[in-house]
Amino acid sequence: MTRSFFKGLSVRAAICVVLSITFLLSCLWYHRRVSRSREQDEYRAEYGSLLMASQYRSLKTDVLKNHQDVKTVYSAYDDSGRLLGYIVDVEMETDAGYIHTQMSISESGENLLNIRVVEEDNEGPHFSDEEMEILREQLKDARIPVAVRQDVKIDTPYKVDYDPLLGLHDGVYYARNEEASKDGYTDYCEIEVSGGRIIRVTWDAENEQSHTTRSKDSISGEYKISGNIWADQAYRLENHLVLVQDPAKLAMKSDGKTEIIDGVTIDITTFVKLVNACIGYSRTSYTKDMFISDHASKEDKENTEDTTPTPTPEAQLSPDPQVPTPASVSATPAPTKAPSQIEVIGGEDGVVSGDGANVLSDSVDGIPMSEIRAYIDGLPEDKSRTAALLSTVNQAYKFIREYLNWVG
Repeated sequence: MTRSFFKGLSVRAAICVVLSITFLLSCLWYHRRVSRSREQDEYRAEYGSLLMASQYRSLKTDVLKNHQDVKTVYSAYDDSGRLLGYIVDVEMETDAGYIHTQMSISESGENLLNIRVVEEDNEGPHFSDEEMEILREQLKDARIPVAVRQDVKIDTPYKVDYDPLLGLHDGVYYARNEEASKDGYTDYCEIEVSGGRIIRVTWDAENEQSHTTRSKDSISGEYKISGNIWADQAYRLENHLVLVQDPAKLAMKSDGKTEIIDGVTIDITTFVKLVNACIGYSRTSYTKDMFISDHASKEDKENTEDTTPTPTPEAQLSPDPQVPTPASVSATPAPTKAPSQIEVIGGEDGVVSGDGANVLSDSVDGIPMSEIRAYIDGLPEDKSRTAALLSTVNQAYKFIREYLNWVG
């Protein structure tokens, strides 16, 4: 045998090896393609009624470790690879018993698209097809988180023995900073006084560029701080002031922080200043309508002065509206009576009422009421099963909120 024979034999052997490898790789690729196609067909058969998509991908994220009730999450995509939304599987114990749901949520994490209950042989709540249709109709495209409408409390949330501040007149009073703070928001505060007591407090701020509020931006993730979101902390602070009545009892330290309200880590200096201004206005009966009217007149006058440098004699006869100086802005707080024992009917998370029941009137599923975006009537004459279903939705919301902030 000649060298050329062996050379040709080697070439033919190499070609055979290459063809064999190519064939094996092709078979492997085809097998994987068929396997993936079969897997996607199974996903479509299982989840298509919740959210039809061309491709479903299991979401692998460490955020799941923080949400034990969320078992699996899939992201759904169309033919072009555009994200359509998420499929979330939740299993949890509720006051009504164990419940297992699967739902679809929009790609923004804002809306619930569809939901179903996975019926299992247990003592938990069960839903007929007719009942699920009623709930789906109410929940279709609802913004999350969501609560049963009857959970909304209109009455004053506290019955306490903290005495009110002296000299308050009934009405709604308002104060606002003249300039935006460093974060670009202009803070404002509003209190409502009834029977000489502060029964409602609202603190928020408007972004001078987008004109959205700080609370909404904190919920959407546009405005971020350490600890709980700003809307949650502001809500807890507002509720605590309704409880104690006096801003001095918020125990603000020299650094502007307070350590007596669970979950509140923000600087409350601006809040205290604006509340004190509102209290001063209440003592002089300078209502919110008067404040808005006077400041609107002042802005109109400033605009007129900008366009007309030399004022007319008639204009000089109309002085600027005099805004009363708040009586409580001084360093010495207004005198109050000593507080006696508190009896809370329904307040902050974890507060126990007089009968020992754990009351969570200012939150739903651990979510502050200020963060709830939709309310539904639920099933007629059966709010407990509706609340159990919504608890799974709110658990999914907690995961989605953290996940989207995490990946963002």
